[in-house]
Amino acid sequence: MMLQALIAYAEREKLGENPNFEPVGIRWLVPLDANGKLAGGLIPQFEGSDPEAKKPRPKRVVRPKSDPDFVGHGRSYFLCDSLERCLLYAEDEAKRSKRKVNHAYFVQLLDEAAKECPDERPRLNLLAAFLRNDEHLENLHALLKRAKAEPGNNVAFSVDGVDLLKSPELQSWWQKRCERERAEAGADEAVCLATGRFGAVCRTTGFIKGLTEDTKLISFNQECAAFESYGLKQAANAPISEEAEVKFRSALDDLIRKSREGRLEFNGIFYLHWTRQTIDDPADLLAGPDPKGVANLLKSVETGRKYLMDDSNAYFAAAVCANGPRFVVRDWIESTVPVVSGNIARWFTDLRIVEPGGEAAKCEFSLWELMSTLVPKKNGKKPDWKKLPPQLATETLFAAMRGDPNSPQGQPLPGTALVLALQRHLVEVRKPGDKFDPKLNPARLALIKACLLRSPNRKETDTMTEELDQQSKDTAYTCGQLFAVIGRLQLLALGKVGASIAERTYGGVATRPATTFGPLFTKLPAYLKKANVRFPGSGTNKQKEIEVLCQRLEALGGIPKTLGLEEQGRFALGYYCQLAQYRKDRAEDDAAKKAEELLGETN
Repeated sequence: MMLQALIAYAEREKLGENPNFEPVGIRWLVPLDANGKLAGGLIPQFEGSDPEAKKPRPKRVVRPKSDPDFVGHGRSYFLCDSLERCLLYAEDEAKRSKRKVNHAYFVQLLDEAAKECPDERPRLNLLAAFLRNDEHLENLHALLKRAKAEPGNNVAFSVDGVDLLKSPELQSWWQKRCERERAEAGADEAVCLATGRFGAVCRTTGFIKGLTEDTKLISFNQECAAFESYGLKQAANAPISEEAEVKFRSALDDLIRKSREGRLEFNGIFYLHWTRQTIDDPADLLAGPDPKGVANLLKSVETGRKYLMDDSNAYFAAAVCANGPRFVVRDWIESTVPVVSGNIARWFTDLRIVEPGGEAAKCEFSLWELMSTLVPKKNGKKPDWKKLPPQLATETLFAAMRGDPNSPQGQPLPGTALVLALQRHLVEVRKPGDKFDPKLNPARLALIKACLLRSPNRKETDTMTEELDQQSKDTAYTCGQLFAVIGRLQLLALGKVGASIAERTYGGVATRPATTFGPLFTKLPAYLKKANVRFPGSGTNKQKEIEVLCQRLEALGGIPKTLGLEEQGRFALGYYCQLAQYRKDRAEDDAAKKAEELLGETN
């Protein structure tokens, strides 16, 4: 079914319509003048309007397609190829010497085309002469080195202002050449697995671009007799027509490119999603959510309206990666747009949590934001994705898109997500210069909340609200509130100290509250007295809050000795929501800001 869905996508997007041509990204254009000399300099090729972007995307063009196996064994593509194959621009002399065979074949194709294309003959001859001239190539290599070009970058050529890739005469010549070669080769015939039609099938399939390395969806080792049963060799073991192969490969190339641009790629795993009919894909909101788009989705689902299309519009999603030369499908979804839209709407509802400032709630967290809170930062800057378990992003994303018919709260999230979220929550502390307290990271708390809401162990008394629940009957949640109140009392009493109670004892209170709260309670009288001196009445107010929370805990059976994994999650929510409520209270917030300006005292 996946192949048929990919072929339908390619036909909708008009991809792979001609099996003799393929889309490819190019980085450079080499312009020659009417005398066959370099006209000016290299012209960078990129998508978009900003050539100075940190990583500009290569320009997408259509080039003549060749069998990648042949290209890998001494041949080259026509008119457009890598710098090392057509210009001998390589890392060292050994590599350059090895690519001379490819370079010679590239020039040979120009000579063949010149003989049969009279209108383009002068331009092709000029280009061939330029590529045979060692001095021209050396000068071009110097320009490429200054431009920091990479040997694998693709390059195209223009002569006297004419882009050769766009020449109708050369396109027609290549079309006829491919048809003649297929007729001479006498391709095998079989029933295509993708279309069900009988006809000529591929000897080998092309590489899928964009993954960490060149891979094939269908491939066989031609030297292994185990893959030659019934006399079938190579791709004939899984027969695919050339037309179907070009379409599903073009579809995969396009979807992988969109996945990378949409930041839906982690550790070499790409998350692809598409629909049978064109719509504003709801899964795009998982990659880069915007408040307006999420609000429209939630409103559409809440009012019972279908999201733009009816049940006949199929929805597909896949998690893919490379394993050496093999293409791996890690997970696959086949559903309908309304079902997936409803699941994604529920996902954002589960993520909704009050922001640290306490004024509003937020649910528009991207998958990238959520996953980045689970790993440490590399060199203090970018997330270290190597520390993210390989399947975690896949399981989280697909849990957001899938429903669970046996559970009204949606498909459970992987337990690893909650474990890592709490681990990061325990170990991260505020460092000098940090603008925000890492324990008040809304994306991480939103993920913890979603994990708890979807847990099979969820109880009616468990508190997982988006804002502070003042009447919570949840012991762990109330312990988190109590710890936040004590931390606020310390701030009012002592000002901004080097290491606050939260930074020094959070891990102990969140896991062993009974033994850790005891020493903290012994310091309360001094804190209450100092707080009342600095901010009259504030200590008394905090004493009342502490008494209310302690009475509630006593009614619930007292402060527990230990807290389990999910209880630690609810503790974190209680702590976070209590501090957000303080920031929402103008008087409390003003007092806290003034306290932070005071010279810290040793407690």
